[in-house]
Amino acid sequence: MEDHPGFATDLLFDRYQGEVTDHAQFWAVRTPSAPDYYFGNYLLLPTPPSDRDKGWLEASFDKWVGRDPRIQHRTFQWPLAEGQNSRVAGFVSAGYQYMECVVLALDAMDWQAQAHHVFAAARPFTPADWGDWLALELDGRDPGHSESVYLSYLQSRRDLYRAMIADGLGQWWGIWQQGRLVASCGLFFIGTMGRFQLVHTHKDWRNQGLCRQLLSQVARQGLAQAERLIIVADEHYHAQRVYRSLGFSPVARIGSLCRWQASAQDGSPA
Repeated sequence: MEDHPGFATDLLFDRYQGEVTDHAQFWAVRTPSAPDYYFGNYLLLPTPPSDRDKGWLEASFDKWVGRDPRIQHRTFQWPLAEGQNSRVAGFVSAGYQYMECVVLALDAMDWQAQAHHVFAAARPFTPADWGDWLALELDGRDPGHSESVYLSYLQSRRDLYRAMIADGLGQWWGIWQQGRLVASCGLFFIGTMGRFQLVHTHKDWRNQGLCRQLLSQVARQGLAQAERLIIVADEHYHAQRVYRSLGFSPVARIGSLCRWQASAQDGSPA
């Protein structure tokens, strides 16, 4: 997976905070300190699964990742080639959420800098800013996730990012308006690549150019340090148009399945 820009940069975070074990048919990724982190505790597959793989994949997840009783989900990820599709209707009918993500890349030759800044300039976080970040992310959570569970997940990510920043691996950036954090993102580095994390604009401040301004300023900083910057986004995520307007272009795809509600039928982690 080291030549897949999405997974190569994902593994920067997975290895820093957790454990990555290479097995014959998959990689097992575990984050013992964050059992509620669905995409930090997963099986990474070399090719798309099919419905006939469901039984042995679930058993493998339970053996290598889900043996921690605090883990109440199952997640699988894999690379998708151009034009390749996943045949996972059986997983979906069993309660899994299927998602396709696109990996977008930007280099200095393609970067389209934003000329005019309407809002305050983006600045690096200080230790005192992380409370604002927790509030921003918690307010924007998927309603399918309870506040208490999601807060636990966010706290583990905050601790990870702060530790990585202290080790010189990246930085977190934000834009404040009227004393309120309204947009933020992280950018971390591995080799010649930088990887954006959790690009987020407050729901009350969207469609005003904040995301474009934030990414433009942070990309300028990042391209001074890395040859290529990576963003991974849901295939249907509306912000893709902003990313592409700055020069990001698709370079790879990712498929995933995640089931996070415990099964009422078998009582096993789901």
